[in-house]
Amino acid sequence: MSEKPYHHGHLRDSLIEAGIELINKMGEDGLSLRKVAALCGVSHSAPYSHFKNKDELLHGMQNHVTKMFMQALDSQIDIYSQTEDPETLIQMGKAYVLFFIKQPQYFNFLFSHSSISVNLAMDDDGKDNFPPFELLRQHSFRILKGLGMDDQKIKDAIISMWATVHGLASIATMKNVHYDKSWESKIEDLLRNTQIDSNDRRNSDVPLHVHND
Repeated sequence: MSEKPYHHGHLRDSLIEAGIELINKMGEDGLSLRKVAALCGVSHSAPYSHFKNKDELLHGMQNHVTKMFMQALDSQIDIYSQTEDPETLIQMGKAYVLFFIKQPQYFNFLFSHSSISVNLAMDDDGKDNFPPFELLRQHSFRILKGLGMDDQKIKDAIISMWATVHGLASIATMKNVHYDKSWESKIEDLLRNTQIDSNDRRNSDVPLHVHND
């Protein structure tokens, strides 16, 4: 029997997507370059032109999803980054949730199977933090400092904001959760319903359950 032909074009991305599909169904122990090649319809040796081994494939999968995730968040920051407008945080949160609603397979893979690190103490330079969380941390500090919040309140606020958007993303991607509204149309409303109550910004429509008592 002749080998399947090599796949030309976007083989690397195809292997990564197949790997995510496979790991979500079978777990990390069920992942192999040979199985991924079979899902892509290429020869069992074809993946080795991009990945030396399973660990390198896993690393490529995590980087691929993280890069796409960062692009989704950055697209909102580009609109508001020149201002101290807390609207940035709402739109980042919305982009966070919508990214996983549109690609639910990424949520399970990224947070169940890959090795990411988040330092909720936020007592270092953040260089080892999961990049999307670090992006939220940096912009939250910039914006909430402008609202007169002290560092500890900001840290608490960041944890609350992340818990809110991450929780919504988790719920919205669960197959056994049924919602009578469109997630895509309701996410922004849900985020706006949780507001910041700041001594320096009373009656503000600022996002995501932050209190400056």
